[in-house]
Formats: sequence, C-alpha cells, structure tokens
Amino acid sequence: MTKENSLTGRKAYIHKILSKDIIFSKNIIFPIRKIQTDLFIFKTYVIQYFMENGKIFISYRREDTSGESGRLKDNLEQIFGKENIFYDVETLEAGLNFDQSIAKALSESKVLLAMIGPHWMKVSDSKGIKRLQKPEDWVRKEIAEAIKRDLRVIPILVNGAEMPDPEELPEDLKELSLKHAQELTSSRWNYDVGVLSKVLEKLITKNPESKPQSTPDLRTTPTPLVAPNPEPKKWWAKNYVWAIGGIVGFVILFNIFPLQDSDESADSNLESEVPADNQEYIPELNVKWTLIETRNKVEYKTTLIFKNREDGIYFLQYLEDSLNGEGKVQIDNQNLVLMYTDSNYDPTGKLIMETTDYGQTWQGKSTYPSMNETYNSKLLRN
Repeated sequence: MTKENSLTGRKAYIHKILSKDIIFSKNIIFPIRKIQTDLFIFKTYVIQYFMENGKIFISYRREDTSGESGRLKDNLEQIFGKENIFYDVETLEAGLNFDQSIAKALSESKVLLAMIGPHWMKVSDSKGIKRLQKPEDWVRKEIAEAIKRDLRVIPILVNGAEMPDPEELPEDLKELSLKHAQELTSSRWNYDVGVLSKVLEKLITKNPESKPQSTPDLRTTPTPLVAPNPEPKKWWAKNYVWAIGGIVGFVILFNIFPLQDSDESADSNLESEVPADNQEYIPELNVKWTLIETRNKVEYKTTLIFKNREDGIYFLQYLEDSLNGEGKVQIDNQNLVLMYTDSNYDPTGKLIMETTDYGQTWQGKSTYPSMNETYNSKLLRN
C-alpha cells in the first residue's frame, strides 16, 4: 500500500470515529473493549497523520548563513527526506507569490530552524537601515509567523553567534530570545547535527530509507604473504662510481677554467627580470579570483571577476552563483583599491590591497563604514 493510500485510509477512519453514527448507533450500547480498541487505533492514526504532515522550515539570511544553511539542509534531507524540508531557494517555484508560499509552507510545518550567524542582526539595506527592524523583512516575517502559529522554533547559532537580547529584537520577535538554542560548529558539525536530529525525530517522521553508514567487516581472511620478485638493478646502482667520477672531474675543470664576466652577465639578467617599482599590476581580466575575508577567525569566500569598460575597470562579486555586489577598481603601482558601488552587505565598503609577487596574489584590509567593521582580506587567482 502506498503512502498516499495509507494516509487516505487513516483520514477516513478518523472521520468515521468522530462521526455520531459509530458512537451512538441504534443499539446505543457497544462493548467497552471494542470502544477502547477503536480509541487506541484512532489515537495512533492521529499521531501518525500529524507527524507525516510536518515539515522542517529553514529560515536564514543569505548574507549571514547561506553556506551553513545549505549544508544543514543536505544533512536533514538524508535523515527526514527531501519532501519534509522547506528551503526557499530550491522549494519555491518560479512565478509564485512569495508571501503566500511562505505562509503555506509554515502551515505545513511543525518546526522552524532560525539560522543565526554573527551578522544576523547587522545586515542593512542600501539606506543603512537594519533589515531586521523593517516589518517587511522576510526573515522577520518567517519567524514571527511561526511564533504566531505556535510552531516549535529552534534558534541555530553558527560561526560563534550569540542569542540576541530581548531589547535588541522587534516586538514580534522578542519571544525568540526565550527559546533554547542549538549550536552548530564546523569543528564538530556531524556531532551537532546528530544532536539536533534527535530532537527533530520526536516531531518529524524519520525517512525509512535513511540508513547509517555500515562499518567494514574487519574479520576478513588474511592475505597470504608472498615474497616480492627481486627488481633488476637500475642504471645508477650499476654505474654510480663512473657518475661520481665524472662530476668530480667537471668540478675540477670548472675551477681551472672559470667563466669570464659571469658576475656582469648575472647582474644584467637580474636587472632585466626585476620589474620597475612604478609598474602597475592589473588583475587578469575575465578570470575568476577568490576573495577571502577573515571575520571572527572564520574565513568567508566570494568570487570576483574583473571587467574592462569604457570608463575603467570594474569588478563583479558573486556569493555562490548570485551577484552579491559590484564596484570600481583603482590601481596605483602595486596598490589595488576596490570601491563598492552596490552591495547586499554594505554599499559603502572598500578593499585596499597590495601585491608583493607582481600581481599573483593581493593582501590587505576590507572596511565597511556603515557596519563599522574591518577585516583582513586576501585575493587569490583561481
């Protein structure tokens, strides 16, 4: 019997139990044992029905915990099945109303995981207003609606984030600060996900197809030892005496007849290879570069591509496959300045770097004035 047919049968049985015809029949009197049996089956079907119709809703902010949320989604899909995980990027179909789709997904969910990273409360819009303080912010809407619907809301702290204080949250999210949080760390990711899944298994039916990885059977028949065939001697083993003698003779002859003007030629070659100090090193265009910013001892990676336009060189910044920002490039000898003209994180940001290996790599600082933050950064060619 398929899951759909089984579910349909349970719905019909629940309706039958709740109808007056079976409880109050013409004979009125039912055997007590049968009533107890029916109520037990009814309770079992109700529990299974609601567990099978519960989903896990993952709420996250892309600029804050995009990578960790995607990794957690993949882990939970292996345990509870892909159909029981709501992850807006992949779950929503193109052309649907986002507000209505979120409300529908929450109505089918039993748990909301609120992914909170170090910048969850700090992310601002282009005007410098924190998104969490705006009523139309989707992350705020998702969590507030889940609290209103009395869903189980579990804060998930990643990258060293801490739970916000109630006075830092808008009125409809203050209850979030009272929730018991679960921490996920990269150093013990599998263990932390295992602890979280044990909590979720009490609310959501586990996917029967998920099986623990089997450990290999170490009780195998030992392979008999076979003596290796002797390898033939190599040329060096046969002729090393003649080779050493030749090297010694070459050294003696070199000392007797030294090369003339070797120092002068070496100096001239060195001068020709070392570039001038005032030479400009332009990052290779139309090639992917990796920007690494270290925030609270955690490395955040994005992809940069440099483009040559009529009014100068510009850069495009991508987070995974989504455009995260863009800006103009200024080059002064070995110094490189990237100035944002548009960014999902901070449109006033600036990166100042320099190179010591003739433009192969760049190192420096990333500053975000509106966030009042500065990070160490480096730029590497892919």
